[in-house]
Amino acid sequence: MMDLSSRTNRVTRITTIAAIAIAIVFIVSASISAYILRQSSVKDRSEQLSNLTVVLAEHAAQTMFSANTALESLTDAVSAANIRTEKEYREFAEKKAQFLNLEEKTNANAIIDVATYVGANGKVLNFSRSYPAPNIDLSDRDYFKYLSTHTSTQTYFSNPVKNKGNGKWVFYLAKRISNANEEFLGVALIGVSAEVFSKFYEQIGTNLGDGASLVLFKKDQTLLTRWPFVDDRIGKVNTSEVLENAINDPNLKGRVILTDSPTALRDNARVQRMISFRIVPNYPLVVGAIATEELYLAGWRQSAYGIFYTTALSLVLLLIGAKLLLKSIRSNFKNQHLANHDPLTGLPNRMLFADRLQQTFELAKRHKSKFALIFIDLDNLKSINDNHSHAAGDIAICESAKRMLNCVRTSDTVARIGGDEFVVLLPNIDSEASALAIAEKIRVALLQKFMANNSELVTGASLGVAIYPEHGETEAELSANADEAMYQAKSQGRNQVRLYSPK
Repeated sequence: MMDLSSRTNRVTRITTIAAIAIAIVFIVSASISAYILRQSSVKDRSEQLSNLTVVLAEHAAQTMFSANTALESLTDAVSAANIRTEKEYREFAEKKAQFLNLEEKTNANAIIDVATYVGANGKVLNFSRSYPAPNIDLSDRDYFKYLSTHTSTQTYFSNPVKNKGNGKWVFYLAKRISNANEEFLGVALIGVSAEVFSKFYEQIGTNLGDGASLVLFKKDQTLLTRWPFVDDRIGKVNTSEVLENAINDPNLKGRVILTDSPTALRDNARVQRMISFRIVPNYPLVVGAIATEELYLAGWRQSAYGIFYTTALSLVLLLIGAKLLLKSIRSNFKNQHLANHDPLTGLPNRMLFADRLQQTFELAKRHKSKFALIFIDLDNLKSINDNHSHAAGDIAICESAKRMLNCVRTSDTVARIGGDEFVVLLPNIDSEASALAIAEKIRVALLQKFMANNSELVTGASLGVAIYPEHGETEAELSANADEAMYQAKSQGRNQVRLYSPK
């Protein structure tokens, strides 16, 4: 593709030559001058429309790659679980942990509308909008009918449908879930929002002007989404010969066509327009950009419009670059968060806790105030892991973290520093009694039952408390004494709170 600087120079040169030509031939014939300028304008618009479909095809490819990666992670999770039967798959898919995984996939990508596990009977087992999933039957969907009768491992791109969960237009990327014997167990889905896709097109299309539209088709000519968004056109098959030729004739892919063929959007009236279609690399999709005669001849009617159009296109490219930069910044923020927080509970990890402890220590030393450390060890986590699975253990850890947070102030810190080890930092504590009261509140909260794998479970915990400066005048000494008090509680029967004592 021609770079922006070269294209700008070329348009400037053509405009200058055209202006000089018009000036030279104006006296001879105004009609010849108008014809030359019109041809130049059409040529410029043709190149710009073709280049725009390159951008749209690249965006569609990146979006589909992102959605397909999320889909493959769902099927990989099933494969990793070594599921053999439909019952095992159903039990796996219906777990709360899978809901959290589906929810994470959806929240991580704005284009993803929903992520879903579907059973062999077409019923939704789990999806990212709510848990447990409502009673939704998808057995009538095209992807389910196809994948339930074909052993293909390829991703199936569905026709757009109105989602049964929220009524929005969605098209799905779907994969068959089978066991080692190729027996059908169900389907994994990633739903791509047609309307969010259209809003991205809107950001580009509004800069093109009135009379422009951007479209995304399947190769069978079914319309997936478009801008401007026309609800009753989504999912319809476009029988345009121009689109069919662009799909089937390699020489026409990306070429700009001038046509006055009937358009359904204007009651099959014949409208002169410029159309460019381009296949999306590696996917059964076609992007298209369309401009009416009023738009692509605007430069002819206004001599400076060609330069303006190129500037507008550069702004669109700049906007895309800015969006990528923002995405990079968000990614950096996310990486920083992961470096300082426990990935399972979201609590501060050992490194971040050490930093907060140091700050609290310096402030307490400066203001001669007290603060408390509570070391917490979950009593039954190993038993839960051994008897109910590590997934249940993860639920126990997350539930315990949530309950601890509910027992402390917003100024306090709850951190996870090991598999079943937590620590609570209570700055500006007024007395040992206050610290012990909070520790007891946590102990009682952790004794409450919770559900995991359809079983009622209890963790319980042993807690050790140390107060600055009575039980240590350094960070290391205070931490060691709180840890010692916790082990005293554990060795003396568990499910206890112990205040550090030199004795």
